[in-house]
Amino acid sequence: MITRKITRDHGGSCLISINEITIMNILTFLAVLFFLYIFVYPQSQIRAVKRKRLAHINNMERQWGTRVLTMIHRKEAISMFGVPIYQFIDIEDAEQILRGIRKAGDRPIDLILHTPGGHMHASIQIARALKDHKGHTRVMIPHYSMSGGTIIALAADEIIMDSEAAIGPIDPQVGDLIRGTFPAPSWIYAASQKGTEANDITFVMSDISQKAMKLTCDVALELLAGSIEDEDKLKNIVNKLVSGEMVHIAPISAAEAIELGLPVSTDLPEEVHDLMELYKSAKTTVEYLE
Repeated sequence: MITRKITRDHGGSCLISINEITIMNILTFLAVLFFLYIFVYPQSQIRAVKRKRLAHINNMERQWGTRVLTMIHRKEAISMFGVPIYQFIDIEDAEQILRGIRKAGDRPIDLILHTPGGHMHASIQIARALKDHKGHTRVMIPHYSMSGGTIIALAADEIIMDSEAAIGPIDPQVGDLIRGTFPAPSWIYAASQKGTEANDITFVMSDISQKAMKLTCDVALELLAGSIEDEDKLKNIVNKLVSGEMVHIAPISAAEAIELGLPVSTDLPEEVHDLMELYKSAKTTVEYLE
């Protein structure tokens, strides 16, 4: 409640002065400010950044004459409540990328990827749609595109990586929330080593792993068909990526990818790095002068 003291000056007019503002009114005012800060301000920031990104993408499309699509998974500083959200390839990504590919018509497509990977089902859907596109396709990797992101990259006519960027193995990961997720080759190895002493779960996981390995090999061969004509070379690439020879998180550099025989170049346009500048990381421990 606000109390007012009313007095009259010499001219007879009324003067109203505020003597007291209750704590409740102050708390209400602060609550409104807090609401605006945690809901309205972050949303206005997000919209402003998205406008900048779309404008930059529009400029790239005009310069390159292509349809530019992006799938960038990053823990951003600008988010609701300031809490960064972990992102990975999921079915919603597949739906949006497939829609973008359809809308491109016969135009060439440039897909900018920055992802730790994700669901195999969604990754294969995106890869097949990119492979089936009638126009020329390029995948651009400024930093890394691991696991499912690598599957998508294999579908492109051309993979353009920064010289320090990385892709990764595509051996399927099999498991559950209780026992954890492990590489399919490791489940197969464990079952073979234990033999009849292996428990039912290990046998089941081994069976699933063998099927997952076959699926991944078949998909990799399908996606690379046409890009690599030498059959022995093609099988060697697929075996290297799928067999479990490397740990799943192993980074394969652009130079190693070229040596392996993948259609990779390192002529990454500077505009791609400029776009990545518009994705502010939630981690700010690295500082330097621009």
